[in-house]
Amino acid sequence: MSPPVGVAIHVADTAVTVELDGLERVLSVAGRVEVPMEHVVSARVAPVDTVRDGLGWRSLGAYLPGYVATGWFTVPDHPGARQFWCVQRDRDVLVIDTDLERPARLVLQHPDRARLAWWIAERIDRDRS
Repeated sequence: MSPPVGVAIHVADTAVTVELDGLERVLSVAGRVEVPMEHVVSARVAPVDTVRDGLGWRSLGAYLPGYVATGWFTVPDHPGARQFWCVQRDRDVLVIDTDLERPARLVLQHPDRARLAWWIAERIDRDRS
């Protein structure tokens, strides 16, 4: 499945940046989410059904079960923590966990999710060495 129109993920040595445009920007109520690389704990590809179990209440954005989850959601059992989702009917997603409260996690649909997860993990390992 292709990424939602208007979603770009940029990975640099210093940060992971998600930029949204068009309808995705409107639905998620966000134009840009950036996480400094020093706060990224892990990046992996996971089945969306297993990650969806950790989806809390929607705080800003759009949610239609089984079709779209985009915007900011709470993190169950972590008061004050928020996670950012941008997923539309994809089976596997890129999951980026952080040590921040906002965003505690990014869950993103992208056709190059495996390459992006590897690329982020390489930068995490390099920073921790």
